[in-house]
Amino acid sequence: MNNNISIRKKISNSIKAFVARIVLFVLYRGIKVLAREDSRIMNEFQSWPEGLSVVLETSYNGPSISLMKKDSKLVRTGDIENADIRITFRSIDAAFLVLTGQIGVARAYAEHRFMLSGDICQTMSIVRCIDIAESYLFPRLMTRRILRKVEKKEFSTLRVYRKIFVGV
Repeated sequence: MNNNISIRKKISNSIKAFVARIVLFVLYRGIKVLAREDSRIMNEFQSWPEGLSVVLETSYNGPSISLMKKDSKLVRTGDIENADIRITFRSIDAAFLVLTGQIGVARAYAEHRFMLSGDICQTMSIVRCIDIAESYLFPRLMTRRILRKVEKKEFSTLRVYRKIFVGV
């Protein structure tokens, strides 16, 4: 980090990084649960090629998550240098806005808040999964604001959170 950054900004960035780490974990576990439970995510996930690797980074030095479709399951992996799809938020502030549901992925893309490398068609499938997962994970008030269309839930949010935190 730059030494010219104020203490307040450093603390703010640390808190945002901590929250981003938690949200990325919950999002991963949510998609993993929903890939087995929700028919729409199940269909999207089945269309992904075996071995597809995805990296979501909150900034170059911020929290990240690396995922791969392996043996028809979504698994978390170590850092993937040459991922098929890499989404890198330009700053922890941009990542925080998206990950906490203050702005949607589409708006973040339009505002150039992240960089994408990889197949955009495949990325759209991943974004559809994230949107559906967000409809389960975020309160309806938030999802109405950030999603173009709020998907109908196939089962309760409580069931998803139970499976995320108690057992997958």
